[in-house]
Amino acid sequence: MSLEIKVSELGQKNSRPIFHLDLSGEASIYYASDWKSKLQSLLDKNPIRIEIDTSALEKVDSSFIQSLILLKKDSLYKSWDLAILNHPNCLLEFYDLYGLIGFFQDRIRVSKKDSSSFKFAYGLEKV
Repeated sequence: MSLEIKVSELGQKNSRPIFHLDLSGEASIYYASDWKSKLQSLLDKNPIRIEIDTSALEKVDSSFIQSLILLKKDSLYKSWDLAILNHPNCLLEFYDLYGLIGFFQDRIRVSKKDSSSFKFAYGLEKV
C-alpha cells in the first residue's frame, strides 16, 4: 500500500491559490517524505486555503497526525485556511484519542452506527 496524493487548484482568492488534495491509501511514516515534499511545494505558492479530503485513507499513524498538527499551526501563524474533510474512522480514532477535534475545528460527520465507538469528550468534562 502507498500514499496517493492528487492535487488540484480550485482557483484563487486575493491572488492566492486554493488547493484541494485527495489522499488515499496509507498515510504513515513510510510515506512521510513524499507527503512533506508535496505539501512544501504547495506552501511555497503561498496558498490562501488548502482542503484535504481524507475519505479514502485506509491507515494513518502518529507521524501523519503530527504533520497535520504542524500544518494547522502553520496555517494559523501565516493566516491561511486549512480544512480537513471527510474523516475516515482511522483518522477519527486519533482525533478522539488525543482530543484534536477542538484544535482542528473541522466539521465532523460520523454515522450513527460508528458514533458509539467514539467518545469525543476529551476536554469536555467539567472539573
